[in-house]
Amino acid sequence: MPIGSLMTEFTLAVAATVIAATLAGVYFTSLNQVADLQKLQVLGLKEQLYYRCDIIYAHSSEGSMTIKLWVKNTGFKDIPRELIEKSEIIILSRDKVYYLLYGNSGNSWSYRLLNDSDGDSRWDPSETIEVEVHLGKTLTSGDYYLKFILFNGVKSEYSLSV
Repeated sequence: MPIGSLMTEFTLAVAATVIAATLAGVYFTSLNQVADLQKLQVLGLKEQLYYRCDIIYAHSSEGSMTIKLWVKNTGFKDIPRELIEKSEIIILSRDKVYYLLYGNSGNSWSYRLLNDSDGDSRWDPSETIEVEVHLGKTLTSGDYYLKFILFNGVKSEYSLSV
């Protein structure tokens, strides 16, 4: 076999080895990125399980400027006051949308902890808060769709007829 043919085969073998090593490196890098994304998704799901709530009842009457909600912590972790106050409320009616943040002015909401069993002023699992929604407009008769959204995006929904 001529020496030129051996050199060509050797060069092709080295090139094939380099290409295979490069492809393997790219494959394993991509595999690590997918694993990292899965870890982030699991952490996000974990947070959504830790912090959950349910609106258990809501009440208002025609002509009122307030709506009361009773919201239970159905998650696995207690929620400190600072995070409760980062929650949002959205109210939809057939002709108006209210977007409300925590506060004590018109178009806002406030709350009080009803059954603080351990006296730590934190919203512990299975404890309930009473939320008072203050609207700048009186309610008319009709159907309202209420949404309480925690700081992490977890939401609870409730339909109210006035």
